[in-house]
Amino acid sequence: MPGLTPRDFSDIWAFVRVVDAGSFSEAARQMGTTKASISKAVARLEAALQVKLLNRSTRRIGLSEAGRDIHQHALRMVEEARAIESTAAGQQSGPGGTLRVSTSMAFGNAQLAALLPAFMARYPAVRVVLQLQDRYVDLVEEGIDVALRLSPKVDLMSAVARPVAPLNYVLAASPGYLEQYGVPADLAALHEHRCLTFGDSGPAGGWQFDVAGARLQFKPAAALAINSSQALREAMLGGAGIALLPTFVVGEDMRTGRAVHVLPALAPVGMFGTHVLAVYRENRFLPQKVRVFIDFVLEHFGEHPPWDAFLRRPASR
Repeated sequence: MPGLTPRDFSDIWAFVRVVDAGSFSEAARQMGTTKASISKAVARLEAALQVKLLNRSTRRIGLSEAGRDIHQHALRMVEEARAIESTAAGQQSGPGGTLRVSTSMAFGNAQLAALLPAFMARYPAVRVVLQLQDRYVDLVEEGIDVALRLSPKVDLMSAVARPVAPLNYVLAASPGYLEQYGVPADLAALHEHRCLTFGDSGPAGGWQFDVAGARLQFKPAAALAINSSQALREAMLGGAGIALLPTFVVGEDMRTGRAVHVLPALAPVGMFGTHVLAVYRENRFLPQKVRVFIDFVLEHFGEHPPWDAFLRRPASR
């Protein structure tokens, strides 16, 4: 018999959630993960115990005879773990331990990495592990404490998701490019310019704008397409053309004059959503290290992040 190991506790926790929730889908929603990962966890636990825990049908999930007995023991284990967590939360003098954070390559490089030294200085007992990746990250399977997600498709029911900063977008070009090719007067004039796009430029391969309550679409003939916001910024700064970029990537360039805000009356609709979201697993006793990190990010970003300062400048007369 393979037997249980300490790592199987997460599978026991998933088993209890499935029984309590009545379905794999609802358990996945409550734990902030996917139905497939919950199913794998229960399957691993059944393999370790060499018993069938659940009777599955197309309409319902029920406990097997062995599953009923094991569920009672598992439930007590989960309750004891929660009691330990509650005690630790009440007695811990300050945040500590390893904090695992995930975010996108562009946001991590442009904004988050520079913020971490100040966070670590304030909370020296917290060790930070920052993972940058441009893909969906399963918080449970990959052991992530908090993810700063930039996506229009974040399911707010799958975990706790807290907005920590708005996501704004602009059309940007270098002063040199505009000096050579001129400043476009309106959206139609962009047809005469070299446009730089992010990959396939999102839905239907076009740029979208909100103008006076209406949604306008413009399909650029991409002179250059790159699947990296940071690389797109470099090409724009080098004079390659006009790019649609998130302000967290290009805001500092706007502030210093390295880049120019093109057609500022337009409000581009970006492919990364409208907010940076701090996503973390639902937990009655949120660890101090997670709570202080989210508070710290809100303190430094918030409703008016520093990279959007150029948008708040008074118009010149």
